[in-house]
Amino acid sequence: MSAWEGEMERSHAQLPRWYWNEEERHRRYARWVEAEAETLAMRLAGLLRPDTPADSAGPARALIESLARDAEWARRLERTGRNLAAA
Repeated sequence: MSAWEGEMERSHAQLPRWYWNEEERHRRYARWVEAEAETLAMRLAGLLRPDTPADSAGPARALIESLARDAEWARRLERTGRNLAAA
């Protein structure tokens, strides 16, 4: 969670009260992972055009699929309420 934790520290002068609640922190982390993965996948997909060379399009599509898996992982994590260590 270090990238997310760093972002939280930079964006808040004082960490919010919910940050110290482990369950709530994990839930918000899962939402952040989902949002970041979906945003990056949409941006990358928007750059692909029908005339994009296969040697560029193939790896880009693989990355889009990987980001989709990350977003799904985050949704499952939030639904189950499982601790990150157990996921």
